[in-house]
Amino acid sequence: MTKTYLITGASEGIGLETARLAAQSGASVLMVARDVARLQAAATALPGAIRPQIAAVDLSDAAALEAFLASLDARGYVPDVLVNNAGAGVSGAFVAADWGKLDAMLRLNVNALARLSHWAAKGMKARGGGSIVNLSAAVATRPTPYFAAYAASKAFVTNLSVAMNSELRGAGVHVTTIHPPAVRTSFSGADKADLKSTLVLKLFPTVGPVAVARAVMNAVARKRRSVIVGPVAGIVMGTAPIMPRGIDLAFMTLLFKGKRAAV
Repeated sequence: MTKTYLITGASEGIGLETARLAAQSGASVLMVARDVARLQAAATALPGAIRPQIAAVDLSDAAALEAFLASLDARGYVPDVLVNNAGAGVSGAFVAADWGKLDAMLRLNVNALARLSHWAAKGMKARGGGSIVNLSAAVATRPTPYFAAYAASKAFVTNLSVAMNSELRGAGVHVTTIHPPAVRTSFSGADKADLKSTLVLKLFPTVGPVAVARAVMNAVARKRRSVIVGPVAGIVMGTAPIMPRGIDLAFMTLLFKGKRAAV
């Protein structure tokens, strides 16, 4: 049987590389992203005998997301693997951030991921199996001044995923959380998370999107509960429980404040 993958944020970066690996494995891939032109170009460039399907959906729009899920339900579609990769970041002092950007980020990182996970888990449980892979981050384990709402959203992703995996253990449904450090994609750019001036990108090595995509595919194959990508993420997550909070906050502020003025 051909395995089916539904991958969000699939027009670039980690999502695109995961779609590429899935297509190379012979899977049928449904690529989801907001920009239809970029999505079409990405799908056209993928290898594999089975051509990917695409769906242009703004997942941060609750009505658009519900309409998308209704269209999948109408055709009885439940993927074997759901990869919740779509996400956004807003950096800088929380109080100084534009609320519209924060709201859109939280709707995408938290609400959309939770809704897609809930929808997929119900269908997979009824069928008797499936995998959900949720992209979190190494900073999910610690409060992060100047990247506060993003790190908090990823803490939600991690905790939800671990709990779901425990609840669904006997139903044949596996939920995996992927924790990468900073990844070399457009995410860090000025028009997105805007991390270019921060020390975190200057002091610590990043990983490429292919490495994270391979971690996703490996996690699906091995039914892993949690995956830490690379030594930097391992250090960040491993030291979180033992670092005194005052020192931790000062260190994370140093890494993520960059050249921003305090508010």
